[in-house]
Amino acid sequence: MTERQTTRDRPGRRRRGRIAAPLGVLALTIGALAPGSAAADEPSPYEPGLTSIVEVTLDDRGDYERLTALGLDEISHHGGGAQDGGEVEVMLHAESDARTLRKAGFGWDVVVEDVDAVNREARAEESAAAAAAAADPSERSDLPTGRVSYRTLQEVNAELASLAKRYPNTVTLFRLPRPSLLGTPVYGVEITHDVKKDSGKPVFLLTGLTHSREWPTTELTMEFLWDLVQNDRSDARITSMLERGRLVAVPVVNPDGYEMSRGLVHEQKRKNCRVVDGEVPTRAQCAAAESANVGVDLNRNYTAFWGGPGSGARTTDSNYRGAAPASEPEIANMIDLVNAHQVTLAISNHTPDERVLRAPSAPNEPTPAEEAIYQQIAEILGQIMGWPAGPWPEIYYDASGTAEQTSFYTSGTFAFTFENTPGHRDNDRFHPPYPSVIDQYLGTGEYEGSTAREAFLTAFGQASDPTYHALISGSAKPGTELALRKDVTVTSSPVTLPGESLPLTLPVDDRVETTLTVPSSGRFSWHVNPSDRPSQAATANIRESWSLSCRRGKGEWKDAGMVRVTRGTEVTLDRQALPRSC
Repeated sequence: MTERQTTRDRPGRRRRGRIAAPLGVLALTIGALAPGSAAADEPSPYEPGLTSIVEVTLDDRGDYERLTALGLDEISHHGGGAQDGGEVEVMLHAESDARTLRKAGFGWDVVVEDVDAVNREARAEESAAAAAAAADPSERSDLPTGRVSYRTLQEVNAELASLAKRYPNTVTLFRLPRPSLLGTPVYGVEITHDVKKDSGKPVFLLTGLTHSREWPTTELTMEFLWDLVQNDRSDARITSMLERGRLVAVPVVNPDGYEMSRGLVHEQKRKNCRVVDGEVPTRAQCAAAESANVGVDLNRNYTAFWGGPGSGARTTDSNYRGAAPASEPEIANMIDLVNAHQVTLAISNHTPDERVLRAPSAPNEPTPAEEAIYQQIAEILGQIMGWPAGPWPEIYYDASGTAEQTSFYTSGTFAFTFENTPGHRDNDRFHPPYPSVIDQYLGTGEYEGSTAREAFLTAFGQASDPTYHALISGSAKPGTELALRKDVTVTSSPVTLPGESLPLTLPVDDRVETTLTVPSSGRFSWHVNPSDRPSQAATANIRESWSLSCRRGKGEWKDAGMVRVTRGTEVTLDRQALPRSC
């Protein structure tokens, strides 16, 4: 019997209609159902005081929009996309959540009665497994690190520092410019051969833990980092990737939320630690019982299309967008990171719904001019994982202010959300028992053939393939520093701000700026995103050019003109195109 099979009757699991509710609760449930509502039957019993997962069946997009408008903690969507209705799982954190659902006329089936009980048992099993592995190496897993339990934030940061120390020519540790709301530093690494050289390699961005409770995303990211460095020079494929491309990874985008969830202060927290818009919270405020579901959903706080469908305007909404585009330091960090690199492909890891998602993320976006090639990459990755792949609204639900939107509309980056580790096959969702992480990374056990490792390697290869981006090559004096710059404006969705009577579209200005140092050969090949970028208003791309400049040593930057390059093409420059001083 597999690990998965043994967990089906863990404490907290309720098969539909199995346990009766107190009579008062049942009477309230029946009386609250509105005539003609989407609920075909009365809700199955919800036990006040427990954190529970319930499943709501929706008939169509109208039902979906009514449910989403409630601002509840929607955690999983099964069936087709938002337009098809389908089954949506909702986490009920309190009786007030159940009351809101009843008042709107929705019925439900209880799927997991006591989420905390399920998680307590899983954590106890992992502690026992970690102790066994420490005493007997044969008890370690087949992951690159052999881990059998989830990391803490301190362990993540210690491992990142260890990677940089042990592999100084391949790994560089960096600290993002802004600490989190609680002042916690945010770390990442760059991995490539001759990592300290500014050589113009294409960049694959891999991130984890945007949402606090999605612990497997950190694990999958960390294992991939160790996999690369441990197999460099012995695995020809990995060696080639590190020669041709550069991985930039941030395993924990949201460190405050991770500490709250992983530290079991608020285990089911989704958002960051923002308590009041515009105010910096204390740790005590974030840890307070009433703050369990307070905060900003960081994957609704990015700039492009901020405030649109699938993002909440109320601070109590589970998908609350924040006070303004990029109002949260954790997301301002990520935008700056992308703008400072030529990120040709990006994966933002999430759990638990088995999807490869791409822009458009919401129905108010146009069909991209380069949709065919974007979808082609999505389907390649989806086939590896055995998951549906495509735009959010078609195969999942609506979302605005996402990482994909901002990277795509700012730089033309082919960006994706991976919904990993389908814990909904059992009692768990966001951080299932650790064997699920092992199986998802390796494609073993219940996830046989669905391997995050292979998907990440394939994505790294696609990020390095100039078919999917562009090249600027040429010659210049060795040691010359070249810079590509472009000032970009993206816009929010139309939003009605406090004190305003009419919706406004908010512009957000950014500068995309990257550099390259010409090697001793005098020849360079710079992998870049196309200068043309997707339009937020029309199918056709916006025709734009890169501004090229150069300098020698610490001298002044000299204007070297404009360069327009489109996807899949190469522009060649020679020394005559640069100022003589360069």
